[in-house]
Amino acid sequence: MSTAPPVPGMDRAQLVEVAAADLPCLVSLFAPDHPNLAFARAVIDGAIPGRAWAQFHNGAPVACLVATTAPFCLAAGALTPAFFAEAKRLLAGHGEVQLVYPSGPDNGAWAERAGFTTGQRLHFTHPRDGYVAPPPAVPDGYELVRIDADTFSGLESPMARSIFGTNAAQYIRHAVGFALIQDGRVAADAHGVLGGGLNELGTHIHPDHRRKGLAFVVLGAVNHWGCEQGLRSVITCHADKTPSISLARKLGMTEEFSYSIAKATC
Repeated sequence: MSTAPPVPGMDRAQLVEVAAADLPCLVSLFAPDHPNLAFARAVIDGAIPGRAWAQFHNGAPVACLVATTAPFCLAAGALTPAFFAEAKRLLAGHGEVQLVYPSGPDNGAWAERAGFTTGQRLHFTHPRDGYVAPPPAVPDGYELVRIDADTFSGLESPMARSIFGTNAAQYIRHAVGFALIQDGRVAADAHGVLGGGLNELGTHIHPDHRRKGLAFVVLGAVNHWGCEQGLRSVITCHADKTPSISLARKLGMTEEFSYSIAKATC
């Protein structure tokens, strides 16, 4: 993930909100290896709820902040101390924030100066192009279903709600998910955030059904679907989250890189 060079006057620039119709102008700021790229592109494409602000120089964006309705927020472009301070102000009321930012010798220090705590996450993906994940085996007593509008509306998953909101029609148009059903209720669900040719996976398991290997099944279903569509599946997690690391490896993924985040409750 490359760091953009500084732009004259950036330390005095203000982040201004970008209208939905103008969001595509931000694509150039996100390199193909930007962490959680699917989230940024999904907001830009109108696939998940979110907002974006940018700094402009000679009419072109040089830095931006993309905020999803989940904790994930993303920074891109030429960053400065003023950028992090302005981002912290704009995210007031957002709640938990995990701000993904590009690598740079001073970015972490600037984030901490603005009131963030820095941390590390890991990015896992399949090791080669053209990989197609096998379909998972469904355990006895469960039914694996593709999430439709009715299933989505009945989900109790805080993860899905934080990312996709409550608009079932928008979810069906722009996302993909699979659920394991038992006795008419969702026992486990997994979803893919789709953007930039990527399928970023996440899952939620009902407390009554944990420690049964169900996360592997529903994530495997989303992973298999994405591979068949020519998408590259990815999983990201905190660097110390051993269960998620083990699950990514069980799905046939390998660690591609680690990256920095700035955490705060705003």
